[in-house]
Amino acid sequence: MRLRTIVRLTVAALIVLHVGHPIGPDFTTGEEPGSARAALPPPEPVAASAPGRVEPSSEERDLAATAVGDLTYVADEGEKVAAGEIVAEIDNADLKAQLAAAEAQIQLRESELERLMNGAREETRQQAAAAVAEADAAVHLAQVIMERRRPLAESGFASAETFDRARADFDSATAHRRRLSEELALLNAPPRPEDVAIAKANLQIARSDADALRAAIEKTRLRSPVDGVVLRRYRAIGETVSIQPATLIATVGDIRRLRVRADVDEADVTQVAVGQKVWVTADAYGDRRFHGTVASVGKRLGQKQIRTDEPTEKLDTKVLQVLIDLDETAQLPVGLRVDVFFEPISANAVAEKD
Repeated sequence: MRLRTIVRLTVAALIVLHVGHPIGPDFTTGEEPGSARAALPPPEPVAASAPGRVEPSSEERDLAATAVGDLTYVADEGEKVAAGEIVAEIDNADLKAQLAAAEAQIQLRESELERLMNGAREETRQQAAAAVAEADAAVHLAQVIMERRRPLAESGFASAETFDRARADFDSATAHRRRLSEELALLNAPPRPEDVAIAKANLQIARSDADALRAAIEKTRLRSPVDGVVLRRYRAIGETVSIQPATLIATVGDIRRLRVRADVDEADVTQVAVGQKVWVTADAYGDRRFHGTVASVGKRLGQKQIRTDEPTEKLDTKVLQVLIDLDETAQLPVGLRVDVFFEPISANAVAEKD
């Protein structure tokens, strides 16, 4: 493709070289050779040319499987997608069920921690306080009875056994009152730090389990990294995908603006600069030209990435990759091979671009 274009330019140049010395009269004008008339316009000057390929302004973004399973959704080719929108999804019903159980566990652990921090209910505290008050009355009564029987026992009007029984009742009532008082104090006391730490740890474990499941579910969803369209769909719903090797599922890209990636021969690298004007042709579009501007120039020579399929093409040539932003009016299919022609470098144009 590049060779044919260069041949056309060479033929045009040869015609121009002979315009100054035409052979025979000009039958279109009737003028004799050497007569004063406007010469044919010279071919547009070209600083360098290179093969290129059309790509989205965002570059083509391949989306490959990050989980093993059957596809339950794949966007159609040509479908518009926003950045972050799901392009494909792998079956994750089992993970969603596990996530629901994990979220229920979180609620349980949160309730346990809240109950621990809030302590007993107010009704429970009131009941405990009433029991302590009742125990106080029992202790007081037992003490009164014991004190009444003490002098009787000492004077012999009552047996020692009677006094011992009254003292035992007093001691029992006192012990019972002490136990109820301790229970009330426990209800009113704040939770122990170690109990709070255990409850918080259990809650954190439950949340971590849920986060792990959400991450696993997210791996089954392939999202578009850019605003654009689905350029190619490689798999259909129901097909099984794997991660060893990763199954390519779809390719997306932003085609609102197009650019061309060109392989500039190492002999022409000094003829290319950012801001330089170019035009692009393709066999499918005849002589139609698509204009653009050099957006970036590579910093390192490498192997050719674009093949022209010309018989004389050298595959071992080192090239420099150059990115060209096409004008907004350019409408070309992504992946189209084109010929890129660089106009002579304009210092003013380059300065404006910089």
